[in-house]
Amino acid sequence: MARQVVTGADRARGGLLGLAVGAKLAGGTGLGGELALACCVAEELLEAAPDFHRLAGRWIAWWRQDGTGISPRTAMALDHLARFDAPAAPGPGTGEGAPLVRVFPMALAMPAQPRNLISGTYHAVMLTHPDAHTAWSAVAVNVAAARLIQGRRDFIPDVIEALVANDAPTELLSAVRRLPFVGRDEVRPDRPVEGPAVATASAVLWVAHQEPVLERGVRWLADGSGEAGINAALGCALMGLRDGEQAIPDAWLVGLPEADRLRDLAKRLSRALVVPA
Repeated sequence: MARQVVTGADRARGGLLGLAVGAKLAGGTGLGGELALACCVAEELLEAAPDFHRLAGRWIAWWRQDGTGISPRTAMALDHLARFDAPAAPGPGTGEGAPLVRVFPMALAMPAQPRNLISGTYHAVMLTHPDAHTAWSAVAVNVAAARLIQGRRDFIPDVIEALVANDAPTELLSAVRRLPFVGRDEVRPDRPVEGPAVATASAVLWVAHQEPVLERGVRWLADGSGEAGINAALGCALMGLRDGEQAIPDAWLVGLPEADRLRDLAKRLSRALVVPA
């Protein structure tokens, strides 16, 4: 049987649909809002000159109009942005995995621009979550995503290189370095010793690197405790980039809210993408 060619457009659709599918499979645990914020990021990236201030305005406008399905921390951060036109100061308890979902579309738009991808991801997270562990965990996931959408599965060296070059937290770097050498039972997103963002990054990078079957990997993440919805969304997104939309079971796509919008955003973000077969 001939190997099925997965195009960049297939991967992009698999990535954005994966965000929604994974969250749905986990019971929609607080991801509706994060998916909406991710769509805001995607739409801003389609502008001629994307701008962080305008992105913050998109988030605030959605929060004022809807605001459901986001964490209390994110709601507080958006309120601060709205009132003071600036991010809140760093403080204790600012770390969580949710921001990793909303900045995921950056990887689809800038896979061949690593410096812009790293900077854009970091600063977008810091708008609402001024926490180094959260921001660099998002960078780790997006660097991996950028490699996957280019059809390159061995992303761990690139993630390590990005983290080392930018003095990322040692807990995150250590977690990424050990991923090729550990089994599933040693990746415990339900026990976030290094913090929730690092735990999420570790779990989703592990499934994208080590688990060959999308459905099995996503179900493992969705059935876990802790931030299961976030983990399942990102894990499905990464494996969707890796394997293309066709790897997502058809039954999971039935009744998926805004599937057409996600496919359209993926198509527009990936138009300039050239991916080897």
